[in-house]
Amino acid sequence: MADEKKKSEDVELEEGARKKPVLLFIIIGVIVLAAAGGGAYFFLSSSPSEEELAKEIEKEAQKEPRKPDTSWSQDIGVVKELPPFVVNLADPQARHFLKASISLELKDDESAELVDKLMPRIRNDILMLFSSQTMEDIISQEGKVRLRDEIIARVSHILGPGRLKNVYFTQFVVQ
Repeated sequence: MADEKKKSEDVELEEGARKKPVLLFIIIGVIVLAAAGGGAYFFLSSSPSEEELAKEIEKEAQKEPRKPDTSWSQDIGVVKELPPFVVNLADPQARHFLKASISLELKDDESAELVDKLMPRIRNDILMLFSSQTMEDIISQEGKVRLRDEIIARVSHILGPGRLKNVYFTQFVVQ
């Protein structure tokens, strides 16, 4: 009789052990479904309704159309395009090249003539600047802005103050 009690207890333990993983899977499933439902409710309820969108469109249509701002076009200076630059970058582990085309926006025609006279010096300074850069220095947007600012500083130093308005990259390829 003791053996029968022991066997029945073992059977009950095995059934209890089998029920625990099933119960665990059911609980996890309910939690996952509740989380998915909550997420769906959040995303669906946060988008604006069609009525709100229609009101927003109506407000935009009632506003007066904006006229394009052409005040900047009067301030455009003389643009002088420099011949393209092709340089090896200063990467010690790999060979990388930079091909860049630059346009200089100058104050007036007199400044453009001065650029023509000083072209070898300007190109030399820009070539030296480019060849001292690594790929990591110039591949990001911030690196290109920093490089442009450095070109502005160097060319302004050569031409004199107030002659150079801006520098534009018209081509910039790093390989």
